[in-house]
Amino acid sequence: MSATYDETLQITTEILKKHVDEERTIHPSDHIQNDLGLDSLGVMELVADIEDHFAITIPNDVLTDLSTVDDVAKALVKLQAPSP
Repeated sequence: MSATYDETLQITTEILKKHVDEERTIHPSDHIQNDLGLDSLGVMELVADIEDHFAITIPNDVLTDLSTVDDVAKALVKLQAPSP
């Protein structure tokens, strides 16, 4: 069963909290690198954690389009959707 956008956003935010200052409030519009301060290694670690949690692989062409927390949650919802 795939998670809803809201559930996915909440889980994504929880995973992100492991990678940024715990006191920081994370918003869907936050840019992962510019606002949350993750460098390229941090982004790859975040992606690995997300892939492990959701048991999916995020294709490289999708990864390049992920800038904000909202982008990640939306992509995860699409990737979890059952194939037609």
